[in-house]
Amino acid sequence: MSAALDLSRTEPAPAPAYIAHPLHAADRHWPETNCYVDLWIELLHGRGLVPEALLGFTLRQDFEGDQFTFFKPPSADIDRLYGLEILELAVYDGLERHALVQAARGCPVLVEVDALYLPDTAGTTYGRSHAKTTIGILALDPAARTLDYLHNAGRFTLSGADYDGIFGPSELPPYAEFVKAGAAPLPEAELPTAALDLLRRHRARAPAKSPVLAFQAALATAADALVGRSLGVFHAYAFNTTRQLGANFELLGSHLRWLDGHGAADLSAAAAAAEGLAQEAKTFQFQLARAFHRRSAQGLAARLDKAAAQYEAVFAELDRALG
Repeated sequence: MSAALDLSRTEPAPAPAYIAHPLHAADRHWPETNCYVDLWIELLHGRGLVPEALLGFTLRQDFEGDQFTFFKPPSADIDRLYGLEILELAVYDGLERHALVQAARGCPVLVEVDALYLPDTAGTTYGRSHAKTTIGILALDPAARTLDYLHNAGRFTLSGADYDGIFGPSELPPYAEFVKAGAAPLPEAELPTAALDLLRRHRARAPAKSPVLAFQAALATAADALVGRSLGVFHAYAFNTTRQLGANFELLGSHLRWLDGHGAADLSAAAAAAEGLAQEAKTFQFQLARAFHRRSAQGLAARLDKAAAQYEAVFAELDRALG
């Protein structure tokens, strides 16, 4: 007869010196992208898998009228490349209880929490302000009130009052998912071919019109009123526009370089163009910050001309390479 499952503690304890994936290296234009993509990069990295193979979906980013697409990897791509399923977790008996069950099964729990309680956000939101973000719960110890989790570009622990904040009572249960290994991942030798096939599929679904030009048009209308608002508005606006654009295309550049390096296609020029767009988005974010500081939007929208040209170059080079 098998022993009963001990749900009072899950292992392992967090690694003492976590080394983030190179996609989160400090010398990148955008060392962090958005919480969900960053989480998946590190979750795959922690399993010894290759995150670069997943990133072809970035081709589909659009401007959604007031923000760039908060880009996320499609679950179908994750399943095909790595054999991992993303399933909704019904939180009917409290998040803590369900996280214990799933962690004991080796299934990370992906859940939206309040960054107010995340020590890795010290200097921004930790202990200062409420902000929604997604973490990956790897292990927890209710007796010691400690949590081992993935967030942004790393693996961290929290404890005490922060643990209580994550698992404390709420009016509604949070939305949560868990990651389950449904099949073996593709062998690394097969990843480039499968990733190139996914890239072609995502190219067919890319926006018909330039999202950078759409962003430029929207900004031209709103810029004068926008830059007269608070710096808090700047940070939120920049995160949802310039950062999403720049980070998205830097990851695309890394994906194309990985495919090129594995002989899938001659994608070096397209990769360079994507990296150039990431740089242009970063430059424009500095210009946007100066506009807020000066309370003047004069000439601001026109400064997106280079980014728009770079966007066109990405797809011209990509289409040349893919035929």
